[in-house]
Amino acid sequence: MKYCGLLLMGLLCFQTGFSQTGTVKPALENARVLMQQGEYDRAAAFLQQSRQLEPLNPELLKNLSYVYYLQRDFAGAIEAGKAAVATDSADQQTFQILGLSYKAIAAYKEANKMYRSALKKFPGSGMLYSELGESLKEDNQPKEAIAQWELGIEKDPNYSGNYYHAVQYYQQQQNLVRVLLYSELFVNLESFTSRTKEMKASLAASLAGLLKPGVINGLSKIAALTAFEKQVLQHYNKNSQLIANGLSIDNISSIRTRFVLDWYNAAADRFPYRLFDQWQYLIRQGLFEAYNQWLLGETVNKDAYLLWQNTHAGETTNFQEFQQSRVFKLVTGQYYMQ
Repeated sequence: MKYCGLLLMGLLCFQTGFSQTGTVKPALENARVLMQQGEYDRAAAFLQQSRQLEPLNPELLKNLSYVYYLQRDFAGAIEAGKAAVATDSADQQTFQILGLSYKAIAAYKEANKMYRSALKKFPGSGMLYSELGESLKEDNQPKEAIAQWELGIEKDPNYSGNYYHAVQYYQQQQNLVRVLLYSELFVNLESFTSRTKEMKASLAASLAGLLKPGVINGLSKIAALTAFEKQVLQHYNKNSQLIANGLSIDNISSIRTRFVLDWYNAAADRFPYRLFDQWQYLIRQGLFEAYNQWLLGETVNKDAYLLWQNTHAGETTNFQEFQQSRVFKLVTGQYYMQ
């Protein structure tokens, strides 16, 4: 897995819900320091010594599995991980570490089986759906993978990883409307990571593709689209003529502003949607142009974006303050992709 840092970073703190006995706690603390220093051999030794005293301690087994994973001793990581997930107290990260170790040796069948078992214990875990989807993708099962990512989006809409993988899948399938929606949701949920710029580019490309003459009319005839997707396309299509002279942030903002007005007149009661609520709020606060600039400006036209920032310093600052003061959160029950 290429993006496990954020998911596993908490292990170095050893701040879980597991109880720590007087025997195990010093070993965990010593191991934490040694892991931070990159001394994995010594960290593993501390944990192994304590394992002899408490062979079924779930916290100890989880962190031993993780140390072995960092050492690329995948056999050791799998052995400790299997013992860890067999305990009643095994948490989601415990399953994740074992899955990463399976995937590192291309043992996808074992990983898939383990993740499905984990999801029985944690049926609302977006992270586990994301990990299972990745494993299925690596096992050359793309349709099964996207089904898991969609389940993750439905069950745990605030977990950004499923949107990221779904966008990559739908780009290959040329499903522009899902790329459009999922990439923007991702950017709002995960606004300042290495993946954010990639998703902004996906969003800009999907918008440019959708707003080409005739594209939306053609897509709207696809029977597989849900009623929600067709409504989104219909409301974008109403004002697509505004880009007759080319795509710019100005006409993107105009189209999306009119989209909001039309949506709340015709579709919001049937399809309440947190992202569009956000748009409406930003329009009312005079921040929507700054939001669109932040979202798409650098990708669409970097020079124009820098110029806009220089000439709209107040709006830029106000939007930055808004971002710092609010956390974008989605709600369950607003999933319309079936």
